Amino acid sequence: MKNKIGTTLLAAVLVAAGSYADSFGTGGNAFSVDFVDIGYAGNAADASGYGAVGYNYRIGQKEVTLDQFAKARAADSLISDGDEGYWNDGTRTVGTAGPASYVSAYEAMKFANWLTTGSAISGAYQFNAGGTTLLAVDRGAAVTAYGTVYVLPSEDEWYKAAYYKPVDDGSYSLYANGSDSAASLTHGTANGWNYDNSGYVNGSPNYTWETGFGGEEQNGTFDMMGNVWEWNESAYDGTLDNLAERRVFRGGSAINGRLSLRSSDRFSGNPTGGLNSLGFRVAAIPEPSSIALIGLAGGFALFVRRRFRR
Repeated sequence: MKNKIGTTLLAAVLVAAGSYADSFGTGGNAFSVDFVDIGYAGNAADASGYGAVGYNYRIGQKEVTLDQFAKARAADSLISDGDEGYWNDGTRTVGTAGPASYVSAYEAMKFANWLTTGSAISGAYQFNAGGTTLLAVDRGAAVTAYGTVYVLPSEDEWYKAAYYKPVDDGSYSLYANGSDSAASLTHGTANGWNYDNSGYVNGSPNYTWETGFGGEEQNGTFDMMGNVWEWNESAYDGTLDNLAERRVFRGGSAINGRLSLRSSDRFSGNPTGGLNSLGFRVAAIPEPSSIALIGLAGGFALFVRRRFRR
């Protein structure tokens, strides 16, 4: 059985449109994260068993950038060990708007925690005092405590945002651009994706590009096909009965071919390890239009959407 994160979030029937930019940090470390709404709560899974989500939520429009990650880490060094700049190390110069990489699943979780609480070790993911050991995953308690909570997307949340067709007829696509055809994947800037290791815009066979540089996907996201693989919160074996279990990553990277961009492709990694082709995006729960329904039916207080400024 696939992992279902423990939560009392109720399915909202409203579909929220639009996007939001949530703001974080202060002074020179201030930054914002753009989100898109993923509605149609209560949708069914596709034939593979993935994609069913019982609530509306938001997902990062783009992958977390090196700049965003570095600014959060400057505020709380427990987030990571500081080696996320592979694609901007002088040999490879994408810029700080390129994706953070060499990020472990635990580091991504601590970044999400910091967005929620200002602390790497507290939020939906509870870590020990040194930030080295994950002690618990509890989204429901975090929503009760903080209202808006930032998380690493579950596999279902990530899958729905990438492949569920926005017409809400229960259908999914093989690729995040809404197509089932590999021929639809053209390399380029305005309407394409950096999906294999040849002919990159910046002239290198092994470069990512700035997040959001390619084509917009069917649900308003960018780079859910290519650039870097992206961590999911969910365990690869579908049951999170051991917090140190291998976690899913999806979406392909700049050094993969078309086959890695398909909805059918999923891989896993040790949650404490990282790769130069592996990054992440964050999700936000609950989505604002869902809050009242969650409160009425789930025993929650009514939460107001807020932005944390530090």
